[in-house]
Amino acid sequence: MKRRKGTALIEFAGSLVLISTAFTGVFQLGQSFYTYNRLVNAVRQGARFASLQPETTLQTAAVQKLIVYGQPDPAPDTPPLIPGLSERNVQVIVANHKATVIIRDFALSGLFYSTTLDGKPSVTFPITAGVK
Repeated sequence: MKRRKGTALIEFAGSLVLISTAFTGVFQLGQSFYTYNRLVNAVRQGARFASLQPETTLQTAAVQKLIVYGQPDPAPDTPPLIPGLSERNVQVIVANHKATVIIRDFALSGLFYSTTLDGKPSVTFPITAGVK
């Protein structure tokens, strides 16, 4: 009976490694989905903002700042809504009475992996300002 005394501890240690790995993976996946969802909402908000501006006076820099900082005229020390996102990652295209906002070259990074988003998410809204 004394020889089997440590087997429970060894089984627990093996199980703990597997459970810890599974929890870490689930946490990482959840964090990635959460960050991507925040990015989609920011892009949608920026495209909506752009669609409400007159096409001739639309300032793409204001749209980029809205997506990155949550406001079109942020204070100089305002942190980005999503860590690592900058204005250079946001492309605004205004053509054919539509405003399209696209994320380019943004690295969605986690503990174990990094995914580069290029062209996604993207949102297009028709420009409605000045349309009668």
